[in-house]
Amino acid sequence: MSVSLKEDQLILITEDDGSLPLRASSALGFYYHDTQFLSGYKVRVNGTEPLLLSANTEQNYVATFQLMHSEGATIGTARHSAKTLSIRRTRFLADGLRERIGILNANPQPAHITLELEFEASFRDMFSVRGYRDVSMPVAAAVERREDGIVLERMGRDGVRRTTEIAVRPVPDRIDGTRMVLERDLAAQQVFTLEISVIPHEDGAGESPSPSRFDDALDALNARYRRFIRGCTSYETSSETLDEGLIARSALDLRALLEFHEGGPFPTAGIPWYAVPFGRDALITAYQTLGWNPDLARGTLRLLARYQGQKVDEYTEEEPGKIFHELRRGELARLGEIPHRPYYGAVDATPLFALVFAETVKWTADRALWRELLAAAERALTWCDGPYGDPDRDGYVEYGARGTALRSQGWKDSSESLSERDGSWSELPAALVEVQAYVFAAKRGLADLYALDGDHKRAERLRAEARELQEKFERDFWMADENAYAQALNAKKRQVPAVTSNAAHTLWAGIASPDRATALVRRLMSPDMYTGWGLRTLSSRYPTYNPMSYHNGSVWPHDSAMAAQGMARYGFHEEANEVVSGLIEAGRRFPNSRLPELFCGFQRDLRFSSRPADYLVSCIPQAWSAGMIFLNLRTLLGMEPDLLTQRLLMDPALPPWLERIDVRDLRVFGEPLSFRVRRRAGGDKIVGARGRVVRAGVASPA
Repeated sequence: MSVSLKEDQLILITEDDGSLPLRASSALGFYYHDTQFLSGYKVRVNGTEPLLLSANTEQNYVATFQLMHSEGATIGTARHSAKTLSIRRTRFLADGLRERIGILNANPQPAHITLELEFEASFRDMFSVRGYRDVSMPVAAAVERREDGIVLERMGRDGVRRTTEIAVRPVPDRIDGTRMVLERDLAAQQVFTLEISVIPHEDGAGESPSPSRFDDALDALNARYRRFIRGCTSYETSSETLDEGLIARSALDLRALLEFHEGGPFPTAGIPWYAVPFGRDALITAYQTLGWNPDLARGTLRLLARYQGQKVDEYTEEEPGKIFHELRRGELARLGEIPHRPYYGAVDATPLFALVFAETVKWTADRALWRELLAAAERALTWCDGPYGDPDRDGYVEYGARGTALRSQGWKDSSESLSERDGSWSELPAALVEVQAYVFAAKRGLADLYALDGDHKRAERLRAEARELQEKFERDFWMADENAYAQALNAKKRQVPAVTSNAAHTLWAGIASPDRATALVRRLMSPDMYTGWGLRTLSSRYPTYNPMSYHNGSVWPHDSAMAAQGMARYGFHEEANEVVSGLIEAGRRFPNSRLPELFCGFQRDLRFSSRPADYLVSCIPQAWSAGMIFLNLRTLLGMEPDLLTQRLLMDPALPPWLERIDVRDLRVFGEPLSFRVRRRAGGDKIVGARGRVVRAGVASPA
């Protein structure tokens, strides 16, 4: 079991007792810019490693470890020597790793302690750590000794000098290579305390410095968290377990996953290996959290626009107007030995950029953002309509087999996620069902904004293009025998006949016709698709179904949450509430009320009240799983912005187990809005909106 902490661009992944293995090619470590600035860290007391009693990392950026040292201790029994020492380690991430170690002599007589601290820094790139590429980096780093510690250093092949500065207070009694030793005589019940700082630098630069004192730095970090959470919308419900569990946990997880850039906060994908910028993940998270903190959307859009494709690069798959998939900042990316500098191999991030841009402007009424990023949104649509997004000019955005890293370039990006009935991979290029839906919604969204801006010619052109796409889509993707849209059209323009959760994105984006939406909702809620916890990514009737796979039958919370909002938008509140309720029940059953990236797609067992089965390498926490609850709350409240009147349209439909939702300081149209919704038999009641809310049921967004 590992323990993870994250703050901005710093990530620490350790063993459950807070240590890092020495002289081992371990993936654990202290990372900055995809580089292992600390690969080994051990604490020994009187020659042995302490025993772990408990660990707490509820806040994501602070961890405490309670350990003990006992001469002659026998693990698994209550028998210990009289000479027992209590060791408490408290750490957090700010400008680096900051740690305080306290040792209590829990004995009635004096005790002598010898405390050893040993460190290693491999400076390996994360892709090398994960086995993607072996660059034969030396494990040993150059060591510079200082009075209060050491500096570990490596000059990279990319010409960047990387250093790990390790300082200990009080000053060590002796330093032997990478090992520091402190000796003390402690009276009965006396405590000895020391502080350690581990600061990463690249060519002397690193994170913004924090206060030098441990307590001051921790107070400053806590204050940053409090300020951020206070700036977010507060949701309180009649369910205490929901409020103190999934809502509070998700808020903290989202804050921990943020990177802070000049343009605003950017949600990284997930801990431990994907806490870096991803285009698709950040855009979906930004959309999910518009009703919680729209600054995430602003920051996401600005960073993605900054890296928007300018040229054609077959290696990175960059193309003019394209939005990147993944950005890495380590040695291998700098050298070009991996394409992630950034890598553009995603077919859906580009239409999603235009879609989320339109939704953000509608939600915030941010005219400055409209002017700032409109050109980037237009370039994104040009990519969709032009020879890069639609090379055969058939009206569908598709991706081919030219990629260097990913064969599948939709959100289900595992190789086997797009397969024919016989299990063979579908022939590329392929036009994915959800991508066409995103293009439709992006054009409709931008058309609405052009109309409000007085540019009716552009608005009508985009609406006409959306109507044409919708007509073609209904003709080519609908599977009458399955009452669902096909997962994709393959290279021969034939349907890939899998029933998948991808089809539910047509409801979320509004491209589905009302009649077919009715049939599709019924199909999605059938036993082969709905598990009781959420929607399977693939029907259990399809030959490639595997409930323990990554994309062929598992449940992804963000995916099911998008489906639920789509159902509610077409008026299927009962079905939407069932999906939302299942997701919330799943979240309550995972440790710390934290939904993972995905879980296995086994049917819910109500008889034994079991919880969902873990997918073993799922990211926890993960941004769009943490953002799920805020999209769920928006779905239950039926919230949609009407920028024309600057009123919030609401069609609330609370499930039977939820009596109320109180919303405080919702940031919509640039002004805070607070109100309450109470469940009533004749229709849920909205209280306290002061004319800024209009009750409006939406039969179809199309």
